Amino acid sequence: MNLLDLLFPKKCVSCGSFGEYFCNNCIKRLSFLEQQICPVCERNAIGGKTHLRCKRVLSLDGLTSIVDYKNPVKEAIYQLKYKFTKDLANDLVNILFTSKNIISPNFSDPFLVPIPLHWFRKNWRGFNQTEILGWLISKRLKTRFYPDALKKETATREQVTLKGKERQKNVANIFKANPNVRGKEILLFDDVWTTGATLKSAGAQLKRKGAKTVWGLTLSR
Repeated sequence: MNLLDLLFPKKCVSCGSFGEYFCNNCIKRLSFLEQQICPVCERNAIGGKTHLRCKRVLSLDGLTSIVDYKNPVKEAIYQLKYKFTKDLANDLVNILFTSKNIISPNFSDPFLVPIPLHWFRKNWRGFNQTEILGWLISKRLKTRFYPDALKKETATREQVTLKGKERQKNVANIFKANPNVRGKEILLFDDVWTTGATLKSAGAQLKRKGAKTVWGLTLSR
């Protein structure tokens, strides 16, 4: 145990017991998602691949989400984003990426692209939690990490404060994609899928710049 652990002992994000960010009892409560959904109609889809009838030129090609959005993952994401507990990111990725290959698409050379923050919010927070998680996941999946593929040009309200169509309007045309994404296979990463508005908006911009395939990846749904 190092000095920081002695001064600031880790507590389970869910039950508050001391020792680790995720105690064994709370890890057992994780609900891994066996059934994936089409990112367009949000109905069950084999491997998360977008239904042929739902597919459009700018739509996501599929979606993989790993666990149900409830504790301990829900609280972990909250603490990472709003309590600035950056060091729990590694533990979170380790417990979620434990066994089988969770990525459905048969990509030959994928690039993992995290959803960016607007520069003002990133400077205020000091980091982008999606970028930190994305980098750790790219190492775990042995994919290339491409954090500069997208830029968020417009400051927006927090999606968590909005519902339904407000979410879609809030993120419409706020991203700019790097032209270098042309021809690339992309895993577009965000922490949570709620309505998918953010991933859909960002994915459309990547497709407009010529990305070959854009598949959504989220920790939870």
